[in-house]
Formats: sequence, C-alpha cells, structure tokens
Amino acid sequence: MREKELTVGSGALSRVVVRPRLKGNDLVELIVDGVPMQVPAGTSILEAVLRTGGEIPHFCYHPKLRVVGSCRMCQVEVQGAPKLVISCATPVADGMEVFTASERVKKARNAVLEFLLLNHPLDCPVCDKGGECPLQNYTLRFGPGESRFVEPKIHRIKHQPIGQFIIFDAERCILCTRCVRFCQDVTGTAELGVFGRGDRSEIGLFPGQSLDNRCSGNVIDLCPVGALTSRDYRFAARPWDLVKQVSSICGLCSAGCNMTVDVRHKEQGQQILRIRPRVNNEVNGHWICDEGRFGFHFAEDPGRIGQPLIQRDGELQPVSWNEAIGRIADDIARILREKGAEAIGVIVSARLTNEEAFLIRHLFGERLGISHIDHRVRRSQYPGGDAPEDHLLRRTDKYPNSVGMRTLGLLPKAQGMGTREMLSAATEGRLAALLVFGEDLVTALSGELAVAESLEKLELLVAHDLFLTATAKLAHVVLPGLSFYEKEGTFTNFAGRVQRLQPALDPFGRTISLAEILQRLACQLELPLVEGNAEAVWDGLAQSVSAYAGVTYESIGELGTPLADC
Repeated sequence: MREKELTVGSGALSRVVVRPRLKGNDLVELIVDGVPMQVPAGTSILEAVLRTGGEIPHFCYHPKLRVVGSCRMCQVEVQGAPKLVISCATPVADGMEVFTASERVKKARNAVLEFLLLNHPLDCPVCDKGGECPLQNYTLRFGPGESRFVEPKIHRIKHQPIGQFIIFDAERCILCTRCVRFCQDVTGTAELGVFGRGDRSEIGLFPGQSLDNRCSGNVIDLCPVGALTSRDYRFAARPWDLVKQVSSICGLCSAGCNMTVDVRHKEQGQQILRIRPRVNNEVNGHWICDEGRFGFHFAEDPGRIGQPLIQRDGELQPVSWNEAIGRIADDIARILREKGAEAIGVIVSARLTNEEAFLIRHLFGERLGISHIDHRVRRSQYPGGDAPEDHLLRRTDKYPNSVGMRTLGLLPKAQGMGTREMLSAATEGRLAALLVFGEDLVTALSGELAVAESLEKLELLVAHDLFLTATAKLAHVVLPGLSFYEKEGTFTNFAGRVQRLQPALDPFGRTISLAEILQRLACQLELPLVEGNAEAVWDGLAQSVSAYAGVTYESIGELGTPLADC
C-alpha cells in the first residue's frame, strides 16, 4: 500500500497523510537518544523506552489503564516535529528519532513539575508516600530548585475517609486520574470522578457513593503521590523501616494472587505492615483484592494457639511437643492393633501446602494404609464447584490448594470414606480416631450434620489449627499450626499453576511446622518419612506424583509454572 493524501473537511488541518498500517507483530526501527532499537508496531514511545530499560518520567500512564495523556510529564522531542509530544500517546514510527533528555525536554519537565507543585502541600516528612513518591523523586531530579509562586496555596480537604480502607488527601492530588480510570474501566464500579474546572478541579466521590468495591485498595498503589493512603498503613512506618519485603502467594482463595509482604521488627518479633500486589500477568496482573490486601491481621492475633494442648479432666492443658506427639503416636498404634487402619480417618484442609499434603499422604495413606483421607469439606472444593466471584480476581473456593489436593490424591481410596461418611461412621462407632488438619468441621458442616455429637464419640480426635475452634475445643490433642505467612512451600491454584510461598513471619509462639510434626510422629511410629526443607520434600513429591514430574523447585521460580495435566 502506497502513501496517499485525503481531504477531510476544510481548513489548515484538513489534509492528512495516510500510511499503511503495520501489524502488531511487525517491528519498527527507531533511534532513542542515539541508540537504535526495534519494537513492535503500535508501541508508544514511552512503552518502547521502558521496555528497553530506559526512563521517561510519567504520572498518568499505567500499563493496565487507558491512556489519557493528562500529566504532560512524559514529553519528548521527536526529530522534525514542530513541538514536543507526549510519549505515552505517541506511537513509534519507522525511522523516528527521539530525544528524551534534550534541553527543550528538560525545560518542559521543569515547568510541569513547577506547575504541579503550585498548590501541593509541604508535608513530605509525614506523608506515607515519602521515600516511594515519584513526585518527590522527579522533583529532586528534574524539578526547579525553588518555587517562584508567592500567592497563597489553594487548600483542600484533608484526611477524608472515602471508603472502608482508604483515606483521601485532596491537597496532595495531582489529577493523574489513575484512580478514576481504575474504578471506571477495571472494576466497572465508577465511584470516583473529576469535579470542577481549571485549578478548582479535584477528584471526588459521586453523590451517595463510597469507595468500597472489592479491589478498592489498588488505588493506593496506583496513586503516584500520597493522596490515597491506607487506613492500616497510615503513619505506621516508612519504607526504610521495613526489614523484609517477601515475595509470596495469597492463601485466601483459589486464585493464588502474587503479593509482596512488607515486614518490620517490633519488640515481640516481626509484624506485617502491608500487603502489595506483585505483578504476574498469568495470574493477577497488577492487582490484588481487598481481602488479600487487608486480611492479614489474623496471623498476628494474640488469640492464636501457641503451644500443644491435651484434654485432661475436661480442660485443654498446655504440654510439650514430645508429650503431645507421643500421645498421638501411642493412640494410633493402639487403634491399629485393636481395630485396624479402617478405624482411622484423616481430614486435610486445602489450606495446606503441596509439601504438607504429600507428607500426610505418604505417612497415613502409604505407610499406615489408611484409606479414609479427604480434603473436601465445602461444596466449592468439588470439581466444577469453584467459580469466579467477580470478573477480576476473587474465586468462590476460599481454599488456595484444592487443585493441589486433588492432584496429589488426597481423596478416599476405593473402599475409603469421605468427610461426611467419616463423621457418620464416628457416630455409629465404626471410626475410632480422626485427625483433622486445618478444618473446623463443627462450624463448616453445622447446617448438615450433628458434627459435635459425632466427634465426641471418638477415642482420639486430633485438631491442628491456628485458633481454638469449635472442633479444637472437642479434641483430645490440639496442635498449633502456621499461617501461610509463616510457611515455605507451594500451592497449585485453580488454573493448575504451581506457585511458591515464602515465609514472611517467624512462627507464632512455640509452633513448629507441620512437616516437622509429621516427621516426629513418623519417628515415634518407627516409620521412615521424607525429611528436609520444603525443597527436599518437593523433590520427593515430583518423583512420586506424575502430574508434577519434571517440575523442579527452581523452575517454579517467583512467577510459578503451569501443570500440563491441569
């Protein structure tokens, strides 16, 4: 196709040149600051520079939001163009020569920053964005050294709660509209808009609205200044207070969103200060839901179980790990002798890691020959039961590893019983012992079965959990568990993607890992069991389970790897 001219309307801008459109997989050659590069057709100048590791300062642009070109910070000089262009909205072209740091560009950036700072408050020392603020960083690098503005600043509302989790400081806002576009285009809830004109323009809620959509916290990350802040994190710390920034996985539903856990030291140990989404375009993109972002406080709840407990004289009393595990081993050995493996059942929460589930299968299913093993408690865990809860991230299955459990075979064997059958068997006296890992059966099944009555008839009930649940209160032995913030291992999400957990917190109280509990129990029963850290257990798992064959701990990496059979 050859170039041709078309006339549209009348006037000086009526004549346009039409060039052949390049397909997205075609490469365009351009020169940026004297360096030649090739990028796909349709790429903006800004994306081209960022893709190759360069830098163009910007505020309103975000890779997952609609381009509006409002901040003007990303202006660059293009050879032959009469004026500077905004790089976020200007596509590359063959032979284009771009200058990102010419004197014209530097002057324009300086002017934009001076304009943005006219009414910006001087509260950087107390702003939660301090140390992570693009406006602050760009001002130091590209901005004016001092202000020429002598008129009084326009003051706007401060510390305004606009949702359950979000505080808005209108004075700090630079009208990049990232938050507005997120609510309009990503969540589709449209709570926010731009009101007023000129220097009186400001972000605000539409009448009768509140910023309470299920992913509202993402506006905190999107805001390039400290205008939108978290109620949780507000005035709590600065980035340099964080001793750890741990890459891990959310364990609150089957989506398996990638996250960064920010931790600092406190007098009693370590403390999670905030959760941020970690970019993984195969799972959660740039986002995380509010439950995953703000739902971490349970891990530091002082009401958690911090040591083993044994039922004595109608009360649960603290004991040593040796005594608790010894009691379990003695009762299991006795029941095996007297009644056989068919009198023992195991119920496993899909909140456990693949490695923990594998050790349970190895010890109870293979070594002890127990056929009554199940992970299914809620209907969402059955094949076809999980479904999207919204159009973004959330899933109806609130367990992070249901697919992993099915893949590992944490299901009843041919003659084995499922969860509900085991409870019925306990009522009838056919089941003598039940080991429950991470589930509160009494609460979960209260509308279906008389669970408490069934559990009270058992000779041995072991509950492994974070809290003293209704089930744990009935147990003969209670073992404290670790939250997913304290674990190392892997989950397999609803799409069959294996992803790694990293521990962000030290174990709560005297809690030890489930792997160590199972290894010590196996030792008491004089049965060999895979030992070592999560990676060592994974190696054994990958050799034993065909779906995971060839997947190494290293190959999972920080972004996970999909299973071929899921």
